[in-house]
Amino acid sequence: MTATGRDDARRVRLITDSSACLPPHEIERHEISIVPTVLVWNGEELRDGVDITNEAFWKRLATDPNLPTTSATSPRAYAAEFAKARDAGLDVVCATIPRRISAMTEVAEMAARDFPGPPFVRVIPTGAATMAHGFPVLLGARAASAGADLDTVERTVRQVANESAIVALLGSLEYLARGGRVPRVVARVADVLPSTPIFEMRHGRIRFRAAFGSRGRALRALVKHVQRAAQGASYLGVAVHHAAAVDEAHQLAEQIRRDMAPDDLYVTSFTPVMGAHVGPDLVGLAYCALSD
Repeated sequence: MTATGRDDARRVRLITDSSACLPPHEIERHEISIVPTVLVWNGEELRDGVDITNEAFWKRLATDPNLPTTSATSPRAYAAEFAKARDAGLDVVCATIPRRISAMTEVAEMAARDFPGPPFVRVIPTGAATMAHGFPVLLGARAASAGADLDTVERTVRQVANESAIVALLGSLEYLARGGRVPRVVARVADVLPSTPIFEMRHGRIRFRAAFGSRGRALRALVKHVQRAAQGASYLGVAVHHAAAVDEAHQLAEQIRRDMAPDDLYVTSFTPVMGAHVGPDLVGLAYCALSD
C-alpha cells in the first residue's frame, strides 16, 4: 500500500447502490463501495441494509398495515464515496440503475459534478436492477482488481450491462402497482387469473407476461429462458434472487448448477428496498451471458 492507502494494482474503484444485491463476500473482495438506497416507512427514512435488515423487513412487512415507499438517496451519499476514492488516488466508475425506474443516475451525476478530476468519476446507467445490475459492477470490479484502467473498466461495465437481465416470478403485481410501475387495472386482472406473473427487465425496460399452470411450471420456464440466453456464451453468471422464499431459491440454484454449470452462481435475498417494490414470494434469475 502507498502512503495514501492505495493498492498499487488498483486504479479504479467501483461504486453502486444497494439494489445491485451483490453478495457480501464479493463486495469485500473487490472493495466495491455500496451507497444504500432509502426505504421510507411511516415517515421514517431507513437506509437499505444499514438501518433495517432483510429479516426485519420481511417480518415487519407481514404485520405492518402501512406499506413502505422508497426514495432516491441524496447526492451527499454519493459525494462521500467519491471523496474517499479521490483521497486514495482512484478513478471511479459509478454504476446506477436505469433512469426509467429510478432517479439514482441523476443523483449520482449531480454529485459527480463536484469531482471534475483527476481522478475522474464516470456515472454509467446499467439496464436493470438486482444482480442484472450487479454483474456489470462485479465484472468491472474484477477488471479493476487486476489493474485495468478507467477506460477498460468502463467498457467492461457497459458490455456486461448490455448482456445482463433478470426474469422473475411474482407472488402478485400488487406491490408494483402501488409503486406505479404497472397500471392498477393490469394488476387486478393478473391477480384474478389462474396464472403466475412473470417479469423481465433488460435494457432499461420491464415486460410482463402470465405463465399459466403451476408455479413449478413457471419456474421451469425461467430456467429455459436463461438456458436459451446462455447458448454459446463464453461466460455465464447467474444469481437466484428471492423475496422470503429461501428454500425454493436454493432448490432452483441446485438445478441450475446441474443443468448449466455457470461460471458464477449466487443465491441472494432481495434487499428491503427491492422487496418493497415486489412483495413476498418472488423468485428470480438474474443472469449475464457473455460471448467472445
